Amino acid sequence: MKVAGRAMREEFRKEVARKTVHFFGGLAVAIICFLIPDWLYIPFSACFAVFIAFLFYLECLRFHGCLSLPMLRSDEHKNIGGHVFFFLGAFICVLIFPKSIAVASILMLSAGDAASGVAFAAISEQKSNNPPYQKPFLVMFVMFIVSFTAGCIFFRLIHHPFPVIFALSGAIGATIADSFPIRIFNYRINDNITIPLFAGSLMLLLRFAFF
Repeated sequence: MKVAGRAMREEFRKEVARKTVHFFGGLAVAIICFLIPDWLYIPFSACFAVFIAFLFYLECLRFHGCLSLPMLRSDEHKNIGGHVFFFLGAFICVLIFPKSIAVASILMLSAGDAASGVAFAAISEQKSNNPPYQKPFLVMFVMFIVSFTAGCIFFRLIHHPFPVIFALSGAIGATIADSFPIRIFNYRINDNITIPLFAGSLMLLLRFAFF
């Protein structure tokens, strides 16, 4: 019993460490994306694409036993790591959404998913990304509140005329993507991609429909 409890505490510490890196990595991308001048946006996107390609190259090295990465989950040792999907999701947002919506989506991914992951690890004996599951309501609530707060803070900082409504729509999209697995041809799409895309899509739809 003590051994099992120690293992659970150790796994929880690892999850907190993973999500801390997750949060600050996303925050850095969001800040760079926001501060980059419009005339540098295309070169920035190109550099981001090179960075994504480099991450996939590192994954190839890892699969061939030439490289070892810390803080991977057990299910990621033979699969592409979540960090790759995280930056890929942020990159797609940069490509397809207006800057303000892209930044808000990335913030909801970095802050909301980090808080959700820690909450889920705290109340679950084991987390697995392979089988489909519905997260407990408490975890969904944490995801929604943190995403909504991150969106509100950002939209107020840029003096958006409707910060609460846009943050609310984005948080709803992020929570849906985080809570319910999306499958295409029986392949589960990593939520590091679906969270910012759902959040950004709902905010963009709101913008086109009413503003």
